[in-house]
Amino acid sequence: MQAPLSLPLILLHGLLSSPQEFGLITHWLRNNGVVHDAPAMQGYTLATEVTAPDWHRWRDAAVDIVESSGASDAPVILGGLCMGGVLAAAAAMKSRRKVAGLVLMSPTFVYDGWGLPPIRHLRHIGYWTGLDRFFSVKEREPYGVKSPKIRKWIIRDMTERASSAVGPSRIPLTALREGERMMAEVRARLAELDCPLLIMHAEEDEITTLGSVQALFDALPVRDKELAVLRNSYHMITIDNDRHEVAALLKGFVDRVSAHHIPGSAIPASS
Repeated sequence: MQAPLSLPLILLHGLLSSPQEFGLITHWLRNNGVVHDAPAMQGYTLATEVTAPDWHRWRDAAVDIVESSGASDAPVILGGLCMGGVLAAAAAMKSRRKVAGLVLMSPTFVYDGWGLPPIRHLRHIGYWTGLDRFFSVKEREPYGVKSPKIRKWIIRDMTERASSAVGPSRIPLTALREGERMMAEVRARLAELDCPLLIMHAEEDEITTLGSVQALFDALPVRDKELAVLRNSYHMITIDNDRHEVAALLKGFVDRVSAHHIPGSAIPASS
């Protein structure tokens, strides 16, 4: 059997969303030789069995996926979008032996973007009082998408099915609370990451500002790191205007990391 020329890429979707978030790049990745999977995770993926939100269970589910990928000592590249990026970082900290590279796309480590409602701080009252179990947060325009054409498609899906490629129309406040607990834990331990790292973030991200991601990136001690800034998208970069650039960046990272792990997979030197 011929050995693979690149490491497998595992992509984790955003909070209570689905692998649909990667639907517009998956064919390009496959056609360009990137072996990848965007798994569903019980309790984290939309429409799976409903359980009380618990970020530790989300992380453990992601770790199980990483550890069961290929042989026990076969490395993988792990990536995630939005809260999935935070989850990927959490899993990478638990599976250091398996994760050869980490990709964070639109990582949500703080809510400070221009598209958030002024009343967003009130969510903390729900957290403190336990009333969060009675409330949910409605997704709103621009739904993380700058492209008017794609946004129109998302609005139609939200109206007809209460969900779309960017996730559900409403997110329980209890799930957001767990997401923020995970954000705080991972943010405090980011310095522990020691594998090659690629962060992609849109200049106009409406959920998390580029400035906060840049500050986080600059503080990371890992030596092999790259921050790619996307100029024509909002938060959902895998389905927005820059999705082809996102796919190409993923392939480039997979190729580069694979070159250090698989004999014969080295990329031709650029002229």
